[in-house]
Amino acid sequence: METRKGRGVIPQAVREKLGIKEGMLVSVEEREDGALLKPKREKRRKIEDFFGLKEERTGKPEWATPKEIKNIWE
Repeated sequence: METRKGRGVIPQAVREKLGIKEGMLVSVEEREDGALLKPKREKRRKIEDFFGLKEERTGKPEWATPKEIKNIWE
């Protein structure tokens, strides 16, 4: 059964077999003999992706000196 918002109900046995969880998106591919439903797998995103931060590589790590570290704690 489909709602006005285009949502449908997938039987529990099918959801379990395909690994579809509540709220997951599925892709629908129209076929000549029907439709093919596949769960959309999203790649894991890093926190930097949300804020547009890019890590700069200098090739050499820069370590704080003992004096700089001591000043942080004072």
